[in-house]
Amino acid sequence: MKSKKETSPVRSRDKVIQSLYEIELSGSDLKDILADLALQSRYPHFKDLLTGVINSKEDIDTILASNMDRKLSSLDPIERNTLRLATYELLYTKTDAPIIINESIRLSKKYGAVDGHKYVNAVLDRIYKSNSE
Repeated sequence: MKSKKETSPVRSRDKVIQSLYEIELSGSDLKDILADLALQSRYPHFKDLLTGVINSKEDIDTILASNMDRKLSSLDPIERNTLRLATYELLYTKTDAPIIINESIRLSKKYGAVDGHKYVNAVLDRIYKSNSE
């Protein structure tokens, strides 16, 4: 099996979005989701990304609120959690911003509402530009 450094977090992001959605809508517990060790072994970045977003959610939501023209609660759950994941990655990982933004657009197109990816792109672009100044 490849080491964590050699694997791409692409598929892990899909699972993180699905898990954040599950936590938010069904009230699932993080511990229950992390109990699936097979999931963690197939997606080596999954646990770090998911726990990072959950543990930083308050800070992430504050940053998102200051970069959005609407309430976070008014967004589709997929776009909301895609923004949370991307903001976490922009702030706390060494992944290049264009990769994070492109992946967020991909996730929004794949799982989210029609044209939701456009708003996700605009918000993340604003966050990226404000952090790089």
